[in-house]
Amino acid sequence: MRTRTALATGGVALGMLLAGAAPAVASRPDDRPTPRRTEATRTPRPKPTASPSPTSTPPPTTAPSPTGTPSPTGSPTATTPAPMPTADRSVVVLPSLDGLSTSASDVNGQGVVVGSAQLASGYWHAVRWVDGGIEDLGTLGGLNSQAEAIDEQGRIVGTSQDATGASHAVAWVDGKIQDLGLTGGIFSIAYDTAGDRVVGVYNVTDSFSGRRAFVRTGDTEVTIDVPPGASATAVNEAGTVAGTYGWQDWDDPAPDDYQAFVWRDGVTRPLGTLGGATSTANGINDLGQVVGTSWTADGVFAAFFWDGSAMRRLATTAVSPTAQAVNDAGLVIGTEGHGDRAMIWPDPSASSQLLPLPSDAVGSRAINVNDQGVIVGQVDYLSPSWHGRAVVWR
Repeated sequence: MRTRTALATGGVALGMLLAGAAPAVASRPDDRPTPRRTEATRTPRPKPTASPSPTSTPPPTTAPSPTGTPSPTGSPTATTPAPMPTADRSVVVLPSLDGLSTSASDVNGQGVVVGSAQLASGYWHAVRWVDGGIEDLGTLGGLNSQAEAIDEQGRIVGTSQDATGASHAVAWVDGKIQDLGLTGGIFSIAYDTAGDRVVGVYNVTDSFSGRRAFVRTGDTEVTIDVPPGASATAVNEAGTVAGTYGWQDWDDPAPDDYQAFVWRDGVTRPLGTLGGATSTANGINDLGQVVGTSWTADGVFAAFFWDGSAMRRLATTAVSPTAQAVNDAGLVIGTEGHGDRAMIWPDPSASSQLLPLPSDAVGSRAINVNDQGVIVGQVDYLSPSWHGRAVVWR
């Protein structure tokens, strides 16, 4: 059960990592790194940038932070939403490596949190937080790495650059990095892991439509047979994969038609939409329930819950909400896009509640949740300049 903030890393963030660019500390709110993990939630127009093929590493530019899901552009004019209640939760800011930005992407049942942290050099490394401390997980010999998910056995998956600047799907087992050796692509990223499976994406061409979704079981790799422009963003213990196919390139004039799907044992099932043209799948739990986003028939960007047979809209006063993950108890977490605030749905039939902010924070994104209800994500600060910090809500 996880979410993937899928090639999400946000177009800019993940793109910079794959291209070998090192991010620098952002200087204003508009420079805030776009979230990573979720291909999920893409906007119809403009489309997310195509991930460039690995090249030589340019000087540091923008900071990638594997966190929340970007809110859609081009949605109808928002009206002022009704006040949303705040959940009775505490929030703890996690430590950093060099006092700079951090972002949390996943937490397992033992409370081990993984994500990424910015170094003084401006580059980013995958990290793990255990018992209040932070550990740098290193790279394949390149400048950047990023941890996307951790399973119940402690295996961590993500992506790392090698010495040439190429980005590879990787796993960290007992603190040691392993190249997963995926074939057929110019770069690859592992987004989630459960049991003996790893899922993610690789690119066969230097374009967004060149993405292919993969599932790896042990040493066996399978490309999921769905239309191009695909990503596998989450997998549960039973081996059911959730993802999205049909991502198009920026300059493709055809109407968007990307669709959420689930896949298991070679069988693909599209999840449909809330009445609009497109949908994305972000997370799946061990009951096979899926959460994500979809456009409605009347042009509203909404969060959905799919119960295995039907998709329904999650109740909220939020504008442009995203549903990012769901645990086995039915707790759904996501982000209010208009105000950029992390929120929860205590169960799929309940209305949303905001998660509290630490003192002086101005925004937040909820990225993942474990079965004990522990939530991880990122909060924003503006002083002394924009920076993000990984947090845990309990």
